[in-house]
Amino acid sequence: MTATAPVTPVKPQRGGLVRHRDFRLLWAAQTVSSVGSNVTAVALPLVAVAVLDASTFQVAVLTAAAWLPWLLVGLPAGAWVDRLPRRPVMIICDVVSALLFLSVPAAAVTDMLSVGQLLVVALGAGLARVFFETADQVYLPFLLRPAEVPEGNAKLQATQTASYVVGPSLAGLIAQAVGAVAALLLDALTFLVSAVCLARIRRKEPTPTRSGPARSLHREIVDGVRFVARDPYLRVLTLFGAASNIGLVGYQAVLVVFLVRDVRLVSGTVGLLVAAMSLGGIAGALL
Repeated sequence: MTATAPVTPVKPQRGGLVRHRDFRLLWAAQTVSSVGSNVTAVALPLVAVAVLDASTFQVAVLTAAAWLPWLLVGLPAGAWVDRLPRRPVMIICDVVSALLFLSVPAAAVTDMLSVGQLLVVALGAGLARVFFETADQVYLPFLLRPAEVPEGNAKLQATQTASYVVGPSLAGLIAQAVGAVAALLLDALTFLVSAVCLARIRRKEPTPTRSGPARSLHREIVDGVRFVARDPYLRVLTLFGAASNIGLVGYQAVLVVFLVRDVRLVSGTVGLLVAAMSLGGIAGALL
């Protein structure tokens, strides 16, 4: 665990968090970053299928590469982020993601694009996403007063849910209009906009300091796993999430291939169909 230096209480903002400048910047950063991540979910497989004529297995491996970092570094990422200032971690992740996605159109222009490069991009962007989302979750309580955190979380979750509809729709429409590779240019732009928004936040984050005796990274990870395993609610939610994700990610891995090659849909329709699936999630959340 970490302890941070005392901070000056933030005065309540009239008009809610919409008038809170730093929160607006964080909100904008997370929104465009989420849109970018959901553009990737459709645009990257479309590039593999439409541009490189990748096999079904290769596209499935491409999807797996994007999620592999959660399995490999998901646990230590939390402990690492706990030792670092969160905002710089998020900015670095955005910049790295932007550079990775910019490399795809650059390689396509020079006729050097390959499935291997897409795998590297998917793996690197997935790794950046692990650290970004981990830091993002613990940065909000620093930025807001405790009474404001529920409202802040509600706004962030609402726009993140909306990005599940907007991202795939944009990816499909842009891919149909000017090509799948161009959709990744939009993807890179969203991450750059996110980095700029985060960099403009004025409130300075104190450097995390250790309280009590120093503990190894391995010890902190083990303690975290034990905490989840012993809590009856967290344990069930974790097992449910793991089981459901196997099925969800499994069909998502081959969905674009099926829609393009078997159903023979154009890219725009593929993006709209993937977006329509997320509308069910929004309806479920409202119910």
